[in-house]
Amino acid sequence: MDQTSTILTFGEIMMRLSPKDNLRIEQATEFDVRYGGAEANAALSVAYQGGRAAYLSVVPPNRLGDCALRTLAAYGVDTSRVVRTGDRLGAYVFEIGASQRGNGCVYDRKYSAINLAPRTVFDWDAILDGVELFYFSGVTPAVSDEMAAACADALRACRERGVVTACDVNYRGKMWSPERSQQVMRGLLPLVDIVIANDEDAPAGLGMTCVSGSLDAGIAERDGYVEMARQTCSEFGCKEVLSVIRDIASVEDSRWMGMLYSAANDDLLTGARPLDEWWFSPIYPVHVLEGVAAGDAFAGAYLHALTFGFTGQDAVDYAIAASVLKLTVRGDSNLVTADEIAAVAASAGGGTRVAR
Repeated sequence: MDQTSTILTFGEIMMRLSPKDNLRIEQATEFDVRYGGAEANAALSVAYQGGRAAYLSVVPPNRLGDCALRTLAAYGVDTSRVVRTGDRLGAYVFEIGASQRGNGCVYDRKYSAINLAPRTVFDWDAILDGVELFYFSGVTPAVSDEMAAACADALRACRERGVVTACDVNYRGKMWSPERSQQVMRGLLPLVDIVIANDEDAPAGLGMTCVSGSLDAGIAERDGYVEMARQTCSEFGCKEVLSVIRDIASVEDSRWMGMLYSAANDDLLTGARPLDEWWFSPIYPVHVLEGVAAGDAFAGAYLHALTFGFTGQDAVDYAIAASVLKLTVRGDSNLVTADEIAAVAASAGGGTRVAR
């Protein structure tokens, strides 16, 4: 793949409502309105960093649907593949916490257009025309049984066409149980080339228990993430596994690190090798402005790195830099450029001077 490759992401875009000034939902008399969703966020990141991004979803043909898609198209995302049918755009209320009061999320997405859509609304022959990489997250198959089946249809179609596939396991406990997630995701991953999973996704979404969630710099902690990646590649045949490793002290303060693991002879970045390899990024201490969609930013930046030919270490350094930058941006969209991400990656988070 190269920088002219088209990356297609597949998932639900929603209206996001947030009480202002860190108020609780019960205190709110007005809400800030934005639009986002895991795969939509990743597509916007790819486009904003200079890549070719396309987005697939089911969105109602009304003004709210228009507004949602306009937020993507405004930054260069191709929304021509979106199916316009149904009556309702899903929504969620995102409550920004403070100190030891965590962020809160209340979904209002049942009976949305994509939740009610049958798998047959997607013509994969037409949809995948010109696509080199297909990306979705575990949120999409959790939307409904039909969307889980649609993900399987898409992956089979990609495999037939030689399209590279990527999935962020992205477990959401408010959408399905660990048992259901594991049943579905373990059925999908054998058709996935690149997997993203963290210390929450691996146990709940995949049933793996080898990661602790600690960001300790010690060898034992890092070995746990390498072992999780090795098991994922061995069991499902995946080629690469990535993780965002977090140590969260409070809503505002945390430390972040990224990992990339490539299976032997299957490195999508640098070609065949006789041994598996892995890379860890530097650790970033972060003062968080808004802790949402940082995982989507990580995924979007890695897709950019993949298509622009970054090496293993440079790729994970770039992806985690994008992720921590997202923590400084309000809303779901990671509105930072490739140059800004590269500058943070080069400085390992130390750059604080005014850009001139």
